[in-house]
Amino acid sequence: MFAYVVAMRASLPFVLPLLAAAAIACGSSAHDEATDEPPLTSVEPTPGGGPVTGTAPGEGIVGTFPKGFGFGTAIAGFQVEMGCPTMPAALCEDRGSDWYQYITTPRILDNDLLHMSKDPPSVGPGFFETYAEDIARAGGQGEGELGSQVLRMSVEWSRVFPRATFGVSRFEDLRRLADADALRFYHDVFAQLRARGMRASVTVNHYSLPLWIHDGNMCNEGVVPGSGMSACIAAGKAGWADPNRSRIVDEMAKYAGFLAREFGGEVDEWATLNEPFSAVVVAGYLVSSEMRSNPPGLTHAWMNVGAAKTAYLAMIEAHARSYDAIKANDLEDADGDGRPAEVGVVYAFTKITPLTDNDGDAKAAANADYFFHDMMMDGFALGKVDEDWDKAPHARTVRADLANRLDWLGVNYYFGFEAQSTVVTALPFISPHIDFNMLREFDGDAPGGLYDVLARARRYGKPMVVSETGFVQKDARKAAAWTVRTLEETRRAIDDGMDVRGYYAWTLMDNYEWNHGGGMRMGLYAVDPSTKARSLRESGRAFAEIAKAREVPPALSAKYAGVFSR
Repeated sequence: MFAYVVAMRASLPFVLPLLAAAAIACGSSAHDEATDEPPLTSVEPTPGGGPVTGTAPGEGIVGTFPKGFGFGTAIAGFQVEMGCPTMPAALCEDRGSDWYQYITTPRILDNDLLHMSKDPPSVGPGFFETYAEDIARAGGQGEGELGSQVLRMSVEWSRVFPRATFGVSRFEDLRRLADADALRFYHDVFAQLRARGMRASVTVNHYSLPLWIHDGNMCNEGVVPGSGMSACIAAGKAGWADPNRSRIVDEMAKYAGFLAREFGGEVDEWATLNEPFSAVVVAGYLVSSEMRSNPPGLTHAWMNVGAAKTAYLAMIEAHARSYDAIKANDLEDADGDGRPAEVGVVYAFTKITPLTDNDGDAKAAANADYFFHDMMMDGFALGKVDEDWDKAPHARTVRADLANRLDWLGVNYYFGFEAQSTVVTALPFISPHIDFNMLREFDGDAPGGLYDVLARARRYGKPMVVSETGFVQKDARKAAAWTVRTLEETRRAIDDGMDVRGYYAWTLMDNYEWNHGGGMRMGLYAVDPSTKARSLRESGRAFAEIAKAREVPPALSAKYAGVFSR
């Protein structure tokens, strides 16, 4: 959500005068769904809800965190793999993704509406070359090492399949089509993790898409708003916004099934998508901002509400089909707990509260929670969809083919937001639920809100993992205090009966932070831009002390008490 709030706050003065221009992009995206699925994606639905890892609260306490609670860090393939210190860039970089295209196209870089850093791919930390050393630091118990048990990561779709997989369905044929070097790389990453006593939590799609299914440049070309998307759809390269949703839904399910078959003996914890609404649907099709821009970068007069709503539904469907595909193809129990695959989704949650205690602000907060959270998250967890973003919560369609496909929930937390009523709907052509003030500041100094979003996400009845949380490293003490406080809030949630199974800090090392490039540093390890050398930050030392002790030592808690008041 934070990307959406910042984006709309920054861009609303431009958006409101452009209602007429934007309205031309609001066409319907409804269609009849395809019923034939390739073999890798065929499976009967299985009930969700099994544990993600370890033991339930109350079983075997080690320190003050439950036995089996996973301390980890989180990364994403696009953000960390490029920037190798000695390997040639042509071998290191995955140049077949929409995000690589996005950060290397002069027309995109020079478009001020897209807020691009213009940093080259070489700014990345080079995990494609340095992964063994990075994993050793993450899992080691020595000085300057984190003592963590989990690495949350993604497998880059375009690195594995630089060529299109349309019309190919058998695993053996797909494996011949896959890039052998990419498969070796990911297998070795998993082997390195296992050698360190660690495990992987794998996100199937962390934003980036292969160019053969999403050509972001084509989708945002054209002086006349909407013309680029029309050409993109005609070429079959509209990605999530293709009105023929089965095109990308089937391909992602096929990809998920392939990963499950290929890596099932090494991975048990899977997530289908990461922050799909705030970072992809909103930032890609409604409004780009300094905080977040995403391919194809349709914003301001070029925003495409119809494409956004198509993407919303396609991603819900892709999650369900990918869940089925992973369950059908990951039949190996990598960690010996009796469960070959646990499949979840990772979603951005924000603590939303009314600005005042009046009824208008209370209603605004409820609508903000629905728009940012429930409208999409209920689709993943319950099969409830609101195709036009205009339904009352009780009036949504429930689709049996989407329901009951969630084993665990990843909770990403960074911000709080106070909802203030605008009396009338601010952006009616997007959704009547937007009756709250988009220009209000969000609260980036509220680590205590993690407890509240966990309490709200508990409603889905699934095991939860804090799959991302962190603080920009401009203030080392505050970044460390954020780590300590959010781990304290995680422990408090567990003590209060919430089923929280892990905490994955964002992020292991400084990376290529999407449109920010190297300008937003959040790593527990700093990365020297020239040498790629890693050095442990204050927040990393705090995390390591907690992970190794499996508790928040009182002295550490006292050291950072009072840095944050919320």
